Amino acid sequence: TTGLEYPMLEIVIPSLPPAEFSPNARVHWAARGKAANQAYDEVIIALHQQGWCGPPIHAALIHVSWGVKDKRRRDTDNFVARTKPYIDQLVKSGVLADDDRFHVRYRYGWHESKTGETVIKIEPDPIEEG
Repeated sequence: TTGLEYPMLEIVIPSLPPAEFSPNARVHWAARGKAANQAYDEVIIALHQQGWCGPPIHAALIHVSWGVKDKRRRDTDNFVARTKPYIDQLVKSGVLADDDRFHVRYRYGWHESKTGETVIKIEPDPIEEG
């Protein structure tokens, strides 16, 4: 641990993660790249709205919740993969030191929402070293 105290960070992205990142998607690389850039921008905007300016978090518990407006069945595994560009941008933006297994743990869930959204909560996590 670094001895630094980190506040919990919550960002709300006003859309579900890009379908182009689903393992089942068969899309052209350019379309996937365009979707990734849009996702990166959404994370940057959400971080700016929160005023994040802390040092990178070295041990984090990340809660991801997808808000949906209907009762359709959705595959959680696909949504985990679709969330990748959001997590990658949190590393690129300096919020997370890394997103490997030594630095983060994840929890995933669903909630009802009037529009599709993705809520990402990041809190310090005393991951055991060893």
